[in-house]
Order: sequence, then structure tokens, then C-alpha cells
Amino acid sequence: MKHITTPSDMHLADSVNKEELAVLLKQESTPCISIYIPTHRSGKESLQNEIRFKNAIEKVKPMVPTIELGPAMALLDNSNAVFWQYQKDGFALFISSEIMNAYRLSMDTPEVVVVADQFHLKPVLPLVVYDTSFLILALSQNECRVYQCSMQNCYEIRPENLPDSLSQALRFDLQEKQLQSHTASQTSQAPGRKAAVFHGQGVADDEDKDRILRYFQAINKALTTFLGPRTDLLVLAGVDYLHALYRSANTYPHLVNEGITGNPENLTAQDLQKAAWEIVEPSTRKDLDRAVKAYQNLKGSGKTANDLARILQQAPTGQMKYLMVALDVYQWGQFSWDDGPVFHSEKHAQDQDLLNVAACHALKNGASVFPLPLEEMPDDSPVAAVFY
Repeated sequence: MKHITTPSDMHLADSVNKEELAVLLKQESTPCISIYIPTHRSGKESLQNEIRFKNAIEKVKPMVPTIELGPAMALLDNSNAVFWQYQKDGFALFISSEIMNAYRLSMDTPEVVVVADQFHLKPVLPLVVYDTSFLILALSQNECRVYQCSMQNCYEIRPENLPDSLSQALRFDLQEKQLQSHTASQTSQAPGRKAAVFHGQGVADDEDKDRILRYFQAINKALTTFLGPRTDLLVLAGVDYLHALYRSANTYPHLVNEGITGNPENLTAQDLQKAAWEIVEPSTRKDLDRAVKAYQNLKGSGKTANDLARILQQAPTGQMKYLMVALDVYQWGQFSWDDGPVFHSEKHAQDQDLLNVAACHALKNGASVFPLPLEEMPDDSPVAAVFY
């Protein structure tokens, strides 16, 4: 992602990690401004990025003093036009009296503006809760690439002693074999016998497979030395026959069974990341599966709840173990510890999403929080909790 200039008091990042989330969770002042817009990475559609942000700012203006929006307004200056040409799939901006944090997000983002006494963080929770580190090994005849990835980022790494390419590693063997074949064709040849032919772009015979296997063993050695005791999942990308050969050379215990098939030379890093994430994602849901199972097993015991009013009251007590909240549903309203929640069917100017309120307080008090699509919630409710 291109480096771009931003206002001096803005923190800009391309990922939201646990540390970033903790900073945002600590903010409890008025106003806390949260702005989310979907964005486009490139092309003519990227011109909509700045327009969407301007429209979001117009929604905020009536709710806060103009002085609070000064640095954000700077993003609409002509000098910052290039900023909006280099985005990802979504953009989030959080402003309080203490911070101004912006994030280019690798996820589809809702278009929503919230001004409240805490930040609206529910949309970015999946980036922290379900994120995991994984590797991609992209193999082809012409190159060998290794990527360190997460849901949010993907960048190429170069382990020491990693061979550059299959073709380079086999070059001298191929030249020798071609020379032998050429020599044989010019010597006396038995009637009816054809000269040997080597097909450089495929696996011609067992001898060629053996050469490729030795090359893969060198890759495996470089990778395992580099990774040491790490447990990152490794996803293999390559044409079909290379998968089987590499697996026979592999000794890294966290190579996943499913791989990306096809020539990775035709795929960008972003393409590989997206395909690998679909393979890796189920492994990130183990804790969620445990929470859902606990909810189902304890239902009716008094240790579960799907009533938002009760959950809001319990969220800051430290008695909540798991909380599941619907990502694609908003429960707008107001909440105070003295008066409890007031629910609104539509968003009022100073409303906040009470599902977000529950999630933030549960996180700050030690609960494990899992954002889900409504259709995947374990009960007929946009919220479900398990208590100790």
C-alpha cells in the first residue's frame, strides 16, 4: 500500500490489532466520533471514496462542535486528494478529544456514523477476534514465493537459503540431460528407436521428478529453519502435480491439507491471500464453536441470556464468559447504568448501537466476544451470553 501524507495529528494504520483495539476501548468521553465508509482500491470507482467521506462528515457536523472535526476536514483538502486513491475495502475513522485514528480496512465496511460516549467498534471486531497469522508458499516452474499473511495484511518474505525458482535449480541438470539427448540423436541409433525428448515444462519421467523433489527438499529445509517452533498454518499454491511432490518433501507439521490449485504466477498477492484465507478461516472459529456449544448446553440453567437489557447490566460485572453479537443488526437507543436501556426502532441523532455497548463493556471486563452474522447466532436473538 502506497505511503501517503496525512494530517500530523492523525494515526493511520492498515490493520486493527489487539493493541489498537485496546486504545479505542479506553476512550470514554463525549463526543467519541466513529465514521465507517466502504471504499474502492483503484479505478474510477475510487473517486467515490472522498465523496462518501464528505457525506459522512456532513452527517456528523450537526452533532458536534466544528472544532472537533478540524483534522478530519483536512482530509477533504485538495492536497489530500491522493489519500482517497489509495484505500482498501473499507475506511474507519475514530475521533475523540485525545485521539484521531484512521484505518484502511481489508473488509467490506458498512456506511455508518455514530457519535456517543464511546466508539462504535463492532464492525472491526472480526479483524481482531478471528484474525490469525498464516503463510503461503507459491510454487511454479519460474519462481518460489513465500508470503506472511493475516486476514488484514499480506507481504512477501524471503527466508535465508530459499531457492529462487524451480527452473533455476534444475538448470544445469536440464542442460546436461538435453545435451545427452542431443548427443544420442547424432550417434548411431537402433532401427525404430526414437531419440529421447525432454519436456521442460512438465514432469517427463521419474528422473525429472527426482530432481524436482530435491528442489522441494531444499525449499522445505529453508522454510523449517526459518520458522523454527512457530505454528503458523502453511497453505501451498501451485499446479496439481507440484502439490503431491511438495507434500512428499515437506516436514513442516502445519501444512494444511487443502491448497490453492493453478499457476500462482497468474495470481497477485491479494488473490493468493483471499484464496488462502478461505482455507484457513475455519481454524479461527474454534473458540467460537466452544462458546456456541457452551450456550446450547447451558441454556435453561440460568447461566445464559439472550435479553439485551439483562446483558447490558451484566457486561461490566466480570461475570460474563462469552458474548455473541450480531454484526449485521443494529439496536439503536440510549443507555445509562442508572436508568438502563431505552430502545428506538430507528436511529436518533445521539443514539448508539446497544449491541456495541454490550460488546465493548464485555471486552473491557474479560469476556470473549464473538461477532457473527445474525443467521449464525445460536438463538433467535441478536445477542447471546454465557455466564460463569
